[in-house]
Amino acid sequence: MRRIRVALAGNPNVGKTAIMNALAGTSEKVGNWPGVTVQKKVGKYNFRGFEIELIDLPGIYSLTSYTLEEKVARNFLLKEDYDVVADVIDVTLLGRNLYLTLELLEMGIKPVIVLNKIDELENYGYTIDKSALEDVLKLPVVEVSATKRKGLEELSETFLRVATGDLKPEGFIPTYSEELENIISLIELRLKEELPQNFPFNLRWFAIKLLEKDPEIVDYLKEDFKKWEKILKEIESIEEEIKRRHRIDLPSFVARERFLLASRIATVAIRSVVELPIEKLSDKVDRIVTHPLTGIPIFFFIMWLVFKATFDLSAPISDLIDNLFSQTLPELVEKALSGAPPFIVSLVNDGVLAGVGAVLVFLPVLGILYFLMSILEDTGYMARAAALWDNFMRLFGLSGSSVIPMILGFGCNVPAVYATRAMRSSKQRLITMMIIPWISCSARLPVYAVFTAAFFSKNQSLVLLSLYGLGIALALLFALVLSKITGAKEECEFFIELPPYKPPAWNVVINQTWIELREFIFKAGTVIFAVSVFIWALASLPPGVSYAGEGSVVGYFGKLLLPVFEPLGITDWKPVVALIFGALAKEVVVGTLGTLYGTGEEGLEKALAQTFTPESALAYMVFTLLYIPCVATIAAIKQESGNWRYPLILVAVELTVAWIVAFTVYQMALLI
Repeated sequence: MRRIRVALAGNPNVGKTAIMNALAGTSEKVGNWPGVTVQKKVGKYNFRGFEIELIDLPGIYSLTSYTLEEKVARNFLLKEDYDVVADVIDVTLLGRNLYLTLELLEMGIKPVIVLNKIDELENYGYTIDKSALEDVLKLPVVEVSATKRKGLEELSETFLRVATGDLKPEGFIPTYSEELENIISLIELRLKEELPQNFPFNLRWFAIKLLEKDPEIVDYLKEDFKKWEKILKEIESIEEEIKRRHRIDLPSFVARERFLLASRIATVAIRSVVELPIEKLSDKVDRIVTHPLTGIPIFFFIMWLVFKATFDLSAPISDLIDNLFSQTLPELVEKALSGAPPFIVSLVNDGVLAGVGAVLVFLPVLGILYFLMSILEDTGYMARAAALWDNFMRLFGLSGSSVIPMILGFGCNVPAVYATRAMRSSKQRLITMMIIPWISCSARLPVYAVFTAAFFSKNQSLVLLSLYGLGIALALLFALVLSKITGAKEECEFFIELPPYKPPAWNVVINQTWIELREFIFKAGTVIFAVSVFIWALASLPPGVSYAGEGSVVGYFGKLLLPVFEPLGITDWKPVVALIFGALAKEVVVGTLGTLYGTGEEGLEKALAQTFTPESALAYMVFTLLYIPCVATIAAIKQESGNWRYPLILVAVELTVAWIVAFTVYQMALLI
């Protein structure tokens, strides 16, 4: 049986895996690409006497080797053997997806265009002029719906015809503005002057990638071209002219040209079936929510509503969990271990239940927050929030590409740091990952929740929003300082296609919420459990001291550092110890407080009310917001920057700024 190898290329979330599952079913095999952690999926199925092997390439937005996923996908397309490339496109985002199609054509690849989610497009009142798209691209186009299993036989038939030579896609050569075409021709001419024998690349594609400053292509140029310095200097000269004319760098200029062409092609292919009033309403709404004067207040108002709903809806469930861990379970433990040594009962109640319970009580808070944020993402609002902040970010030496990692930082700083991989500018990428820890991640939320409940119950949402705003403000100021120091003057244009407004897909929202909650529960069951037991041990040693007393090991360290925090209004050493262990994971702060005070949420609130004043509580929350990132975030920054210097500098700066700002807030609160 002859084998046909089909490479599935496309943007993330376009449905490549869904198409593979629909075609190959249970034959799918999952592993990693050789030498990297990027997932590799391969599926096989039989069709008319042929075995068709599907290789699901990593989801990518472009074929420039900035991210690991882009390198894996491009290296496969350049070096591996395959018979067909299927360019899977989310037809509801046709313009954005065609950007990758143009790059494939530039490379010399003539893919089969697979228009997925065609049923969703029809729900919006649109259809695709398939013939028009085929005429423009000069490529075969197949309409499918992976979820409804429509068009799959035609797709397999097209794979077969292309692989056997019965169908020979012509493919058009993407042509851009006269200005860019002249630049490409000039670089091609320079390359031809000393073109190596057996040059492995499409020359036009190679020239375009040089203009985009593709790292791997630049390295290849330096290795195989004697006059590489002359060529790069000419490109630098071209870039200076582009900056003078268009006020953007050369890679952004090329990207803009490609986006414009992709948008024009999409306009040719998309047809409106009916006149939809909602579309007109959508345009009007976008003019409001993406305009700085109106959009920024709307953004903060929406965030305030999210936080208010989070606290109001989660309170009854949190109370039930608190009663479970502070009363019901401890009583059962005491009965079950009535004959056991007292330290065993103390370990379970004061160590495990008090520590883990003090964190799990905020599971409803996080669950509702994740749920609401997922709704905003799926309805299309978060993409508009990213576009809204684009121009504003430039005031602080950043480009709009920094917005997405910063927004991700509200969930967790670690994936936010990794998300900077997609940024084109290395300096702006470094600055962005250095400011992400200033963004208040969800792990800090339990700290805010317990302190606002104890001291600011009537203004929880307002205080919480102020803390988030403070983190953003300081992050942007730090970015401005870093951009001045590093001289990161290059501006990378930010491109984002606004998805249509739509009702949230509840299965997607629930699944995303569960993924986030599962991670939190895992931390509570592993890291926080281990830390709670460790803290209990330190609070119980040396033998004979009162639990969590001043004579314990943990009391010694807390008292040693207490003078540093006394100017912030903190007079007890226990909250200081909580901050120390919070360096492992911010969720541990509340767990440590629960362990040291030996209480659940309600009891912890009373204990804190006796330890703090409203002014010192506010200072403590500010310090928690700003002081060192968790160990996982520090490791991520080291991995992405390739140098320990940057995370260590960040730790020193954040500790200093956290103390200064918390002290200032405390003094201002006393005056007020």
